[in-house]
Amino acid sequence: MIHENPFISAFIRIPEFSWKNPLRHWLATSPWVPDFIQDFSPIKGYEQYRQLQPGDVVIDAGAFPGDYTLFAAKKVGPTGKVIALEPEEKNRNILKRNLHLAGSSNVQVIPKGLWHVSTTLQMNQQGVASRITEKEPECRIEVIPLDQLVEELKLEKIHVLKMDIEGAELQALAGAQKTLSKFKPYTCIASYHIVDGTTTADRVEALLQQAGLQTHTHYPKHLTTYGCKETLF
Repeated sequence: MIHENPFISAFIRIPEFSWKNPLRHWLATSPWVPDFIQDFSPIKGYEQYRQLQPGDVVIDAGAFPGDYTLFAAKKVGPTGKVIALEPEEKNRNILKRNLHLAGSSNVQVIPKGLWHVSTTLQMNQQGVASRITEKEPECRIEVIPLDQLVEELKLEKIHVLKMDIEGAELQALAGAQKTLSKFKPYTCIASYHIVDGTTTADRVEALLQQAGLQTHTHYPKHLTTYGCKETLF
């Protein structure tokens, strides 16, 4: 579903040089870029129904290589904050490098992933498509429920929750029910991932609805499930 376009696939295979994120942002937002190209941008998709505002508190789960993290950090400004979760060390080092180059001071990097319990999981490293695995893992990562992380960080508000975590969104949302019910953030969850033979979209909608959010799945080039307190759709 995602990356069917050969140009997008070729772009993804390019190493994460420092110029890639500025180019991603330009492709997503520039009026000079035609819609048929912009529509492949996850960033444009995440902004479909609510745009980031100054002062927003944003959680970016699956932050590597910082494309959305840097975009959000700039838009929320010095009065806002981005909490970027990236559990895999190589990916996290690239994220930190990009944050340093951009001079971002309103981002807190968390060296963990989201799950329904606190534990250690096995992962195969595939860059932007790194995945939890039970077969011949290349590394181990620490994971934590979002509900627990929110308590540990003493967060008093969350405006936006973005996830692109390669199929782990079902477990992550199961561990985020208190947070979702309390803060009712605008959620944009990449739900094109195939789990048990189908995309996770319907199950993501059910988990968001369980927490009292209105839901809608759209943006076919990078299938995304949206949630919000009051319908924006």
